[in-house]
This record gives sequence, structure tokens and C-alpha cells, in this order.
Amino acid sequence: MLKRLGLLLLLIAVIGTTAAFQQISPVPGTENPLAAITYPPPVYTLRGQVDIRGTASIEGMTSYFLEVTPLIIPVDPTQVFDEIWLPISMASSTSVFDGVLGVWDTTIYDDGLYSLRMTVTTPAGNIVSLVSPLRVENVLPPFLTPEPGGVIVVPPVVVTQDPGQVSPPIASVPTGTATVNGNVRTGDTTAYTVVTALQPGQTVEVIGISNTGSGWWYIRLADGREGFAAPSILNVIGDTSGLPLIAPPPPPVVQPTAVPTSVPASAPDAIIANVRFDRALVQGQAFQIFVTLRNITGVSMPNTTVACNFTPQNQIFGAETGTIGPNGQVDVAITARLDSGGGANTTANCAVDVNNLVAEANEGNNFFNLTVPVGT
Repeated sequence: MLKRLGLLLLLIAVIGTTAAFQQISPVPGTENPLAAITYPPPVYTLRGQVDIRGTASIEGMTSYFLEVTPLIIPVDPTQVFDEIWLPISMASSTSVFDGVLGVWDTTIYDDGLYSLRMTVTTPAGNIVSLVSPLRVENVLPPFLTPEPGGVIVVPPVVVTQDPGQVSPPIASVPTGTATVNGNVRTGDTTAYTVVTALQPGQTVEVIGISNTGSGWWYIRLADGREGFAAPSILNVIGDTSGLPLIAPPPPPVVQPTAVPTSVPASAPDAIIANVRFDRALVQGQAFQIFVTLRNITGVSMPNTTVACNFTPQNQIFGAETGTIGPNGQVDVAITARLDSGGGANTTANCAVDVNNLVAEANEGNNFFNLTVPVGT
């Protein structure tokens, strides 16, 4: 009884301290329901891989993205801290309604208090949904560690089948289950138009395969729409040997982007000159990504973020760049760990100034991709 009372008083003290420096957000009824995070709620404890759920479906939306920042309790109430927001998802132009907006891998962050926000960009301006405070607690506190002999074992639930029950027949049409967020397209490359997006766990019918040899599946969604999906985003089960070969439409014509012969001196311009790893990648083992950034103009580049999205794992890791002086160069170290993909290749899709928060002379040269094998 005394232990429970002590824990209750501790919880009240923590919540009281949090409320003293920041009001719990969001306030019910004040957010736009078409641009809002619905899970996790404020004053919540998170650990591991956390699905961020909500809606980003504003008319005219150009993109949305998710970020987090550590929540610092000032000792002196007059102190002011600069908030550095780190990306946990790449900007996406696909609308989401009451679904998964992104995944926050809390294991790469220190335990503590954080704020989470989603920014929805529209031609009329940005709409922000903020959830704060949230507690990351990957390491359990000592008072939650079971004492010797005090472990409670929950017996597993065993489901047995009635001997007279007939097992349901196996579906004749192969099915695919999305393992990550991925797009369904009109053709079998990323150059084609997006039909819709698949969420992890969503199941579709597999009704064909591209005749180009790309390996892309031709699928049918529950609403009857059809399109191509990359094999890296689907786990397909069933007999696919008899699937028909489907010819994708002619690829769209991509207009070349004009490259300026001279860079204006009125703005900075950061490029990724190189990406390398400190060791061979092994599933489940931590490693570091070294991103070489170069400012190719005579204007100082302010502090921003650089992030690498690993596919098909759909794991994102990022860090701050710090200020890059005129015509300067820096190496940014990012700590990462891949939880899947052993025995196959992975691609690090890296970008600097991920959400275009800094006006640069050229916004089209912020990207760098690197594909390497992942060991088991």
C-alpha cells in the first residue's frame, strides 16, 4: 500500500512539473481534425517502434512530415532554449485518413521527455499538430524490475480446433501484405504516377506480374483499384506460378531540369558530397553513417538536419548539421541500427535540409543514395 502511494505521489509530482513549464497539448477541440495526430496522446510513455497515427488530408495539401524535439525543463524560468526538431519521417504527399502517418523508432533516442509534431504544408500556409509531453522509456526504471520470486508468469492461451471442424479452403488467388509504407503506381518503376499508398499490414490480391522482368506485382485493392507494387514492400503468399504477365503503360516523359551555370551568391547551397559507413552493416548491430556536407556558395549555411531513410526497412536516422561556413565542408556522424533486411541489400536515401526549411540557391541537389549489403 505504501509503495503504491509513493508511486502515485511521484507520478503527480512529474505531471505537475511538466505542466509547470509547458501546457499539455493538443487541447481537445482546437485542432483541425484533417491535420491531426491522434496517437500517441499527451502524457504517454513510449518504447521501441511506435506507429504515429492520425489524419493528414487537407484539401490542397502538398506534403506532411513528422518531427520530434527533446523537452528541456529549465532550472531558471527565464532561460530560453532553441528547439531543434529532428525528422522521424520523410515528407510525403500522400493523404492519410485515420491511419499510420509514420513510425518513430524511439530506441535511437535517449530516454526522457519529448514533443512530437506533424507539419502539413499547403499553398495557404503550414498547419501544425503538436503532442507534448511524451516520455521515451526504453530502459525500465528500477522500481519496475520484478524482485526475485516475484515474477508473474501468464500461461499462454492454447487454441485447439474441434476435430469435427473443417479447415477453411486456401484461397486460390495469391495475396500480398504490405511490410512497410509503399506506393501503388500505374507502372513498374517510381517514374509512374501514384495510384494510392499501402499501409503496413494492409492485404491486397496479387493478380499478375510485370512482363518487363522488374519483379513488380500487379495487384487489386479492396475497392477494386489496380496497379503495380514493388516486391520490396509486399510479402506475397500463395501460388504465383500461373500469374499472367501484365504490360505496364509507356513510361512517362520526364522533362530534364535545367542546371544553372552559376550559383547566386545571395543564398547558401548545401550538397551531400559523400556517404560512408564506419563498418559493414549487420542486422541488429549499431553502426555510424558519415555524411560529408559541402556548402558550395560564399553564404553561410545555418544549422539544419541531415537524414537517411533506409529502404526497404523504412527506418529513418538523422542528426543536426551545425553551421557550415562559406564554401565550407563538414562530416556529420549519425548513429543507426537496422532491425531487418539481413541477407539482402539496403539503400540509404540521404537528404540534407530534409523539409526545405532553409532557402537555398538550388533545392534539387540535396540528395545522395548508397546501396550496400546487410549481413545476418
